[in-house]
Amino acid sequence: MLHFVSIRVRKRLGEIGFAGLIVAFAWLLQITVLTKLSLDSVLCSLPLAITITWGAVFGSPLRKPSPEELRLQPVDQAIMMQIASGSVSGMIIGAIFASFYATVSPIYPISYPIVGWLSGYFSLKSFNKATLLCIPLVLGGTVFAESISALQLHLVGRPDVLPRLAEIAFPEAILNSLIAPFIYFPMRAWFEFFTVRDVRE
Repeated sequence: MLHFVSIRVRKRLGEIGFAGLIVAFAWLLQITVLTKLSLDSVLCSLPLAITITWGAVFGSPLRKPSPEELRLQPVDQAIMMQIASGSVSGMIIGAIFASFYATVSPIYPISYPIVGWLSGYFSLKSFNKATLLCIPLVLGGTVFAESISALQLHLVGRPDVLPRLAEIAFPEAILNSLIAPFIYFPMRAWFEFFTVRDVRE
């Protein structure tokens, strides 16, 4: 049946399948290993670190508008173009991880798809020191995501979460940022491999 599908579609399906394996492996690693390793009862969040890094590496295929285009376009069209230049794949990966968390949490953590989308604005593809730049990106992204989740929990009747936000979010952000280079390096290599392969074909 697959011989009726074009080579490009088969490649994309293979990439999606591989991404699914990464998500499943990261989730299993989180619940079996990382939940047992805590620093002052704060856990590292591998799914969140992967979501942020994924958005920064794969980013959006949409071209950023030039200054001339921004001057000539109506304001609403320019705003929509900027909004659309986030990371679609980062948002999808974040949404999948959030759906796993929703089974064990009283909320659906909308922060995961949001931070996955927003990290596409901070594409690290053109930076030589991107392995180091991913550290502050994951640090800031984690604090932002945990702040949104804390606000959600506060709104559903957990008033104790917001006052403790700093003592939970910052240690988790530090732990996530420490593992960020180890996530970024193979992910960037994967991106470059597929980019080179697509150019050759």
